[in-house]
Amino acid sequence: MGSCVSALSGSRGADRNRRERTFQVWNLDEQGVELNPGKMEVNATDLVLYQRGRPPVRWPLRGLRRYGFDAQLFSFESGRRCPTGSGIYAF
Repeated sequence: MGSCVSALSGSRGADRNRRERTFQVWNLDEQGVELNPGKMEVNATDLVLYQRGRPPVRWPLRGLRRYGFDAQLFSFESGRRCPTGSGIYAF
């Protein structure tokens, strides 16, 4: 579990559609300590987390059990059929 500080990311000249679906995120632990920065993309089939020096992590939308957000936190619960297995993630 963690928290999120997010903002739209992208640079001038990049595909506008992709920019509108990609967010700067920080994964935080249960105490609110920032762990890892990254970019979260939401596309038609998956949530994809990109972090420097690591392969992308994908969660198929059909494998998510629940999700929610407020001004500072986006969280979701993945099911056992997701590549990461079941778990709760927050950004």
